[in-house]
Parts: sequence; C-alpha cells; structure tokens
Amino acid sequence: MKSNTKVLMLFLLIVVLLMGCTDIEDVISKEEAKQLVIEKRTTENTDGRVEIISIEIKSNSYYVEWENKENTEWGIDRVTKDGEVKMVEATIE
Repeated sequence: MKSNTKVLMLFLLIVVLLMGCTDIEDVISKEEAKQLVIEKRTTENTDGRVEIISIEIKSNSYYVEWENKENTEWGIDRVTKDGEVKMVEATIE
C-alpha cells in the first residue's frame, strides 16, 4: 500500500471514531430533548398535559422523567443523539 493510502485510511478511521464519541449535548440540547418527550407523550395520549419533572444524562443519552397528572401517568423516556424517544419506564395509576 502506498503511504498516501495509509494516511488517508488512518484519517478516515480517526474521523469515524470522533463522530461516534460526540457528546449528546453537542447534538441535542436539554430543551430539545424535553420538547421531544412532550410531543411524543402528547401525541400518544391526548388526555391532560405532560410536564417534565427532571432530566439527566446517562450513557450519552438524556433520561427525561415526566408526569401527566390529569390521567395519573408517569414515566421515564430515553432520548438518543438521533432524537429517538424510547420509553424506559411508565405507570398509570
């Protein structure tokens, strides 16, 4: 292999690794994560209003705790760097 090819391959490898290591806060803000959860929970259930209780970062994802007092629903959703909202836990009393 030519030296130029090796350098190019090394550069591409470094770029790919750095892209995978991007912090979630560099891609999605806390406010955007909150809004994504509110939209998802409002779309799935039109009874009541969803309120955000807390938000924290774990494993490079946002974990958003939410509550809907009017239908006694509570849960935690995980928001990924891609903006995907996944339910972690939920209860309805």
